[in-house]
Amino acid sequence: MAETGNHAAAHRQRQRAPVWLDATIVVSAAAVAVMLLAGWLVKVDCIGPHYDPFGISTGFNARMHRDYCYSDIQFLWPYRGISGHLFPYLHGGMHNGQLTGSTLEYPVGTGLFIWLTALGAHNDGQFLAISAACLAPFGLLTAGLLARLTGRRALIFAAAPAILFYGFLNWDLLAVAAFVAAVWCWWRGHPISAAALLGLGAVLKLYPGLAVLPLALHRLSKGDRKGAVKVLAAGVGTFVLFNLPFALANRPGWWATYAFQSNRAADITTNSIWYWGVPTLSTDQLNVLTPLLMVLTWVVALAVGWWRRDEAYPWVQVSGSMVCAFLVLNKVHSPQYVLWVLPFLALIQVRWGWWVAYWIFDTALFFGLDRWYYVIGTRGDDSLVKQLVIIGVWGRAATLALLYVVFLASPLALRSAQASGAPSSTPPAGSSTPSARTASRSGASTSRTTNAQ
Repeated sequence: MAETGNHAAAHRQRQRAPVWLDATIVVSAAAVAVMLLAGWLVKVDCIGPHYDPFGISTGFNARMHRDYCYSDIQFLWPYRGISGHLFPYLHGGMHNGQLTGSTLEYPVGTGLFIWLTALGAHNDGQFLAISAACLAPFGLLTAGLLARLTGRRALIFAAAPAILFYGFLNWDLLAVAAFVAAVWCWWRGHPISAAALLGLGAVLKLYPGLAVLPLALHRLSKGDRKGAVKVLAAGVGTFVLFNLPFALANRPGWWATYAFQSNRAADITTNSIWYWGVPTLSTDQLNVLTPLLMVLTWVVALAVGWWRRDEAYPWVQVSGSMVCAFLVLNKVHSPQYVLWVLPFLALIQVRWGWWVAYWIFDTALFFGLDRWYYVIGTRGDDSLVKQLVIIGVWGRAATLALLYVVFLASPLALRSAQASGAPSSTPPAGSSTPSARTASRSGASTSRTTNAQ
C-alpha cells in the first residue's frame, strides 16, 4: 500500500514539473525580451532620421558615445562591403594592416549572418533594425534553454543588464545561443550533437570551440573512447566544413579575419589589462606572451578537471574557466564578451554575489567607457571618468580571475531530466545514480544543485 502511494506521489510530481517549468520559461523569455527591447530603445537614439548619401545616420559620430547608443553593427555598415552587399570573404584580404574588399574581422558564420541581414537594408538604421530583429530570437532561445536546464537560475542571464547594454552591440548572441544549445543537447544525452553545436559556435565566435576538448574528456572519463573521438570529430569537422569553402575560394580573404586580430594592438579600444597594466609591450611581444599564458591556464584547468573527476569529467566548469582565462589574458576584451560568461554563472552553482560583482564592474566600464570616449572627442580627457574605466577594467579582470578558480571548484546547477519534464527515463549524459551524485565532487551532480535554485 505504501509502495502504491509512493508511485502515486512520484506520478503527481512528474505531472506538476512541466507546469512549473513552463512558467519559468515564460518568465525567463519575458525578462530577456524586456531587456532586449530596452536595449533597442537605447540604440534608436543613434538612428537617422536623416541619412547621408552613403546611408549613414546624420550625426551618428556625435551621438554614439554621448547617448550611449553606439553599436558595432551600425558603425560597420559603410565598411567591409556590407552596404554594397558583397558576399563575405571572397573579395580582398589584408593590405597594410587593414581589411579590404568584403573581408571581416569575424569568423565566417557571423560574416554570413551579417551579409544576409544587410541584403534588405539601404542605410545603417535599417541594417541595425533587421539585425536586432534577427538576433532577438537567439536571446529568447538562450533564455528558454537555460530555464529548461537550470530553472530560476536562467534569470541570471535573462534579467542581466548586460543584455540591455550589449545585446545589439555586436553579434555575440549567436555564439552564446550555440553554446547553451550544446549544453542542452549533452544534458539530453546527445554529446555528438553537442560537439557539432560547439563547432558551429566556433564558426560564429571562436570561444565555444574551447569546450570541444573538455567535452571529449568527459566522454573519455566515462570509458567511452570512441565517443571521445566522435566528439572531437564532430566539433572540429563542423568548424572545417563551414570554413573550407571560403579558404579554398579566397584564402587571403578567409585568413584576413585571423590576421586582423593578430595585428591588432592592445590600445585604448581593447579594455585589456595589457593596455592599462603594461602598455610598453609591443604587439609582437603580446602575440607571443598572451597565447603562451592562455595555453598554460587552459592546461591547468583541463588537468584540474581530470583530477577532480568522479563519475564524470566536469566539462562545463572547465570550459567556463578556460573562457575566463581567455578574457583576462587576451589582447582584446570587448565589452560584449560579458555575454559569454553569463550562461556559466547560471549553469554552474556559484553564489549570486559573483554575478553582482561582475555586474557592478561591467556597468562601471560601460558608462565610464562611453563617457570617456565622448569627452576625449569633445574637450580632452576627464580624469574622473577615466578612473571609472580603470575600476571597470581591473575589477572585471579580477572577478574573472577568481571565477577561473570558483568554476573549477563548483558543481553544476542543472536540473535532472525527470524534474524538467524531459521524456527520457535515463539521467542526462554525465550524470550518475542519485547516491553517486550526492557524493560526487565533479559538479556533474543534480541532487546537490536543485535546492540552490
